[in-house]
Amino acid sequence: MRSSNIELLRIVSMVLIVMFHFSVHGSWPAEGPLASDIAVECLSFGGKLGVNCFVLITGYFMVSGRLRLASLLRVVLETWFYSFALLGIFLIADPTLVTEEKLRRALTPIASGEYWFVTCYLALMVASPSLNVLYRHLSPAGRSRLAAAGFVAISLLPTLTTFNPIGNDLVWFFYLYLIGGWLREQRDGARPQCVLDPTRIVGRWGAGRTFLGCVLVVWAFMALVGWAGRAHGFGPVQPDYLIWQYMVPTFFAAIGLFRIFAAWEMPCSPWVNMLAKTALGVYLIHDNPIVRAWLWPHLAWVYPLGPAAIIAFGLGSALAVFALGSLIDLARIALLERPLFRWLERSWGPQMQKAGAWLADIGQPGARPS
Repeated sequence: MRSSNIELLRIVSMVLIVMFHFSVHGSWPAEGPLASDIAVECLSFGGKLGVNCFVLITGYFMVSGRLRLASLLRVVLETWFYSFALLGIFLIADPTLVTEEKLRRALTPIASGEYWFVTCYLALMVASPSLNVLYRHLSPAGRSRLAAAGFVAISLLPTLTTFNPIGNDLVWFFYLYLIGGWLREQRDGARPQCVLDPTRIVGRWGAGRTFLGCVLVVWAFMALVGWAGRAHGFGPVQPDYLIWQYMVPTFFAAIGLFRIFAAWEMPCSPWVNMLAKTALGVYLIHDNPIVRAWLWPHLAWVYPLGPAAIIAFGLGSALAVFALGSLIDLARIALLERPLFRWLERSWGPQMQKAGAWLADIGQPGARPS
């Protein structure tokens, strides 16, 4: 049975990601009022926070589970469907938005990185059996030390120095996946031992205080750097420096937010569980490069209304995008995905079971040689 508290976190995370895209892809003036610029920047904080939460959720459930062929197929087919369908719609409705580069990327959405998150997420899923082996062979002390070492190498060091020799999106996803599993172990009674283990640090600060404190730190940093840039020409770092997924405040905020939802004893909600299934579809629809080029310029009119209106409209548009995207994706699931997988099961059931068993056995303990 799905945990509705974690499924609700999927929904919240996707709303935060849509707000991020509203902020970073909007057609904002280059030299607008400082307060309005800061409001736009503040809306961007949730994007990578939401990405981190998605990967933590994956590790939380999969580090002790098995990779399923159907799960891989669903992500691949859903990505292809939306890429091809939206390309076809805009070739008819507004072909001027379909550049040669966007056409190429739309025809090969996974290999081309049209959706960077999906490309990394599929690689994470394929690598998950090996990550599970690594995780199982570590003691609780070893998991705590791994969490601490990863924190120093690919979060703390880049935050303090901008130097990130081994970090990239996929390495970061691997690390978050293992942290997600470690958080589940702690829910079941394990205790982190290493002082620099980020889960221990957040645990001592408290999930709620950590989340709120990190949000305020990032927003204050944005305001201060934005003011310094306007007033004194300060330029070594940009106001959005701390929002990226591996930066310490964003990382700690994600752990704090995750722990808040994981500790919530929420009753099972079929509606929440159903809407959470559409989160990936919402992402694939609204962050399609062609849709992105069409959608966000239409909302530039809100900027002259001031910072309060920008923040309110950013949240409102994110909720509206999620609601509309969910309706579209629920229709896709009902009319296409479920009939397709029923047909696959009837026509290719034995072959899919063998492939699924092969995937499930990757990383499982084997027989010792005699």
